[in-house]
Amino acid sequence: MIFIIMGIISIMVLSLLPALIYSFIIYITIPYKTINIKNGMVYLVGGFMSVILLLYFFYLFPGWNNIASVITNHKIYPLHFLHAKTFIQVGLIEELVKLITFIIIEKLLNNDKRKYHPLSTMFNVAMISLGFAVVENVSYAMKAFDPLDVILWRSVTAVIGHMVFGLFMGYWIALGRVGTRLKNRSLFDIVVLKSDKLRRRIFILIGLLSAIILHGIYDLHVFINGDRGISTLYMLLIMSLLAASWCFKNLNKSYKNKLEKFN
Repeated sequence: MIFIIMGIISIMVLSLLPALIYSFIIYITIPYKTINIKNGMVYLVGGFMSVILLLYFFYLFPGWNNIASVITNHKIYPLHFLHAKTFIQVGLIEELVKLITFIIIEKLLNNDKRKYHPLSTMFNVAMISLGFAVVENVSYAMKAFDPLDVILWRSVTAVIGHMVFGLFMGYWIALGRVGTRLKNRSLFDIVVLKSDKLRRRIFILIGLLSAIILHGIYDLHVFINGDRGISTLYMLLIMSLLAASWCFKNLNKSYKNKLEKFN
């Protein structure tokens, strides 16, 4: 019994460690004092709790686990089914749960968004995703014959993937709050920027869609290629991390430009 308990604790610690390492790397590589690490830890715990929200959703809608088959009208053709499964059955609900959790925690903390750097929004959404990934890692490891092997490979693939999904969602949410134009005097800018509420809601939707698309592409690649596509998966994650780095820089630049105009 003691060995079983120690094994479970080891799985939990080893699953949590990569998330802490990745969050620390982000913390030390972005502009100093743009994020609050204590708040970030609250969002990380919120990511753990988001799984409860996901399980409750499945309790209310047990048929969702079969939604991909329903959408494809029970067709056997695998690409139809896999697209529905990865983008809708998995990607949509998981990213939506993360977004709802982020909004709930932000409301509970009751922080004045005007006092926080927009990079903190991007970071906090990523922390929600990392918390979710930790619980998912524990779940997969507990079912595996070799838990350490599962944790190892998922730590350099799935955990990074979830973090990237959160970073892109957080980028668009923060960009909507900054009020940056996507293109000078485009029709989209003219319509959206008339209302702060409308702009923020549309950018939240864009953030959610971007996370769903990235999540779906990631899962689709894994389902189709499996172990044979590991090198391509690494390239996908590296390119996504580089794109996320650009998002950090662009968001910081947009925020500085807004402050300069305001002053």
